[in-house]
Amino acid sequence: MSPLERYLQILEIVAASSRGLTMTDIADMTLLPKASVHRLTHTLLDAGLLCGDDHNGKTFHAGQRLSRLLYLSLGNETLRKYAQIVCDELVQQVNETCYLVRLEHMNVCSVARAVPEQGYRLHVVPGAELPAHAASSAKAILAFQDDDVVRRVLREPLARLTPRTKTRMGDCLAELAQVRRQGYAVCDREIDENVMAYAAPVRLPDKLVIFSIGVTGPVSRFKRRDSAYYVAQLKEATARFARMLQAAKH
Repeated sequence: MSPLERYLQILEIVAASSRGLTMTDIADMTLLPKASVHRLTHTLLDAGLLCGDDHNGKTFHAGQRLSRLLYLSLGNETLRKYAQIVCDELVQQVNETCYLVRLEHMNVCSVARAVPEQGYRLHVVPGAELPAHAASSAKAILAFQDDDVVRRVLREPLARLTPRTKTRMGDCLAELAQVRRQGYAVCDREIDENVMAYAAPVRLPDKLVIFSIGVTGPVSRFKRRDSAYYVAQLKEATARFARMLQAAKH
């Protein structure tokens, strides 16, 4: 058995377990020597593909990196259909353009959107890349990523799209910290001087965030309501989408 095959075998049986597996469990199920299991599991821990109760790995579960791979491996058509269902439901509640985006390797892209009759259509076309330093939906995802992911996606120089766009990396990182604290992100005329948006992260198991849902519209309408109105609706939508993904993954 090749080293790669050994790693894959461990990942498969751990991913299939709902309760987690001990090192003894893994050795029994793979018929590998415990010394080999110890070495292989700790390599997978370091790579983020497994996580344990502690670094000694008393019980192993799928790590955040493995969970990300599992969610991203969902068929694009399945993902798009679920995203569209959630966006269609949300647009009926808030009567503004709603959209769902996901984190890819180097950018954040729109997956689906729903538009009411008076909805604002620009910059949320499905498949389009969003400006990661300005879009609320991108901020809602990046706020929960490791530093290396943030710096990979927020590539300088950061374009000034309106006078309100943040173009200094330090300002962007400070805003991401604020998003983590408050649980939602805002784009206040940073992409278009007449447009505002709110977005909330889709929180998956293992503290994984690779999707977000946003709502956008003219500033003149958005300023009539408190942010709490939109945020409450967004959080309900993100929780629903998370449940859909978990069911599809299993």
